[in-house]
Amino acid sequence: MANRIEVDLSGKTAIVTGATSGIGKEIARGLARLGADVVIGSRDAARGEAARAELAKDGKVWALPLDVSSAASVRAFVLAFGARSGRLDILVNNAGAWFTDRRENADGAELTFATNVLGPHLLTRLLEPALAAAAPARVVNIVSGFASDYDASDLAFTRRKYAGVAVYAQSKQALRMLTWGQAARLEARGITVNAASPGFVKTDFNRNARGFSATMINLSARLFAVTPEKGADTPVWVAASPQVVGLTAKYFEGRKEKDGKFRDAAAIADLERQCEEMMGEAGLAHASRPAA
Repeated sequence: MANRIEVDLSGKTAIVTGATSGIGKEIARGLARLGADVVIGSRDAARGEAARAELAKDGKVWALPLDVSSAASVRAFVLAFGARSGRLDILVNNAGAWFTDRRENADGAELTFATNVLGPHLLTRLLEPALAAAAPARVVNIVSGFASDYDASDLAFTRRKYAGVAVYAQSKQALRMLTWGQAARLEARGITVNAASPGFVKTDFNRNARGFSATMINLSARLFAVTPEKGADTPVWVAASPQVVGLTAKYFEGRKEKDGKFRDAAAIADLERQCEEMMGEAGLAHASRPAA
């Protein structure tokens, strides 16, 4: 059992995406137990309310609709949050997915990339005013030790053969790269941005995947994966611990700083540019609107 985090988050507000199950729910629970008012985003209203009711036993929790793969949904979430609060102390970009078949969102973006990269990028941008208002504030991006296959010339996997595992690995490398870019841009506003890996966790993350790769991952999970509660420990620690005050652009696993990799400034700038181009009018054209 990890050491308790000695901090009181009373009066602070946190957002956790993808918090109706698995790691996200346990991150939300951990922050609520530390005293934070926690907002959970959920694509499904019924699941969101069920999670809220369960987590309310641990603290103050409320749910808002959010599909991070949809730019329109992200904007609506930010407006709904802003109507209730003008300050945000902690943002945990946890929601993620992978698919064994190629899918696109309503804006025509490849769905894994839209969920794991574009959504967190847009949500963080739109919430910058609320984060700055609460400075010092923290952003925690949930990444994976499984990060590779990045090809800046084919982020949507239209040229390469579509393979769900490779698409997911590329998206997680891209999220690390965005983390370093966000950290550099937001430091002057009193906002730290770090990456946290939960490790190999036993969840329903493979619910959208089929085939041999998904079968082998599910088998490995039954044998070797840790519980969602244990997986949430490092993200909660990065989001709340006094030991992380002032640290930014770091990669943490098992409450320890590790080599974050993928820090080429030109590659990061190119990725940010491509993300903004992909979202176009559907996304960052609206980023200048106030979040609160």
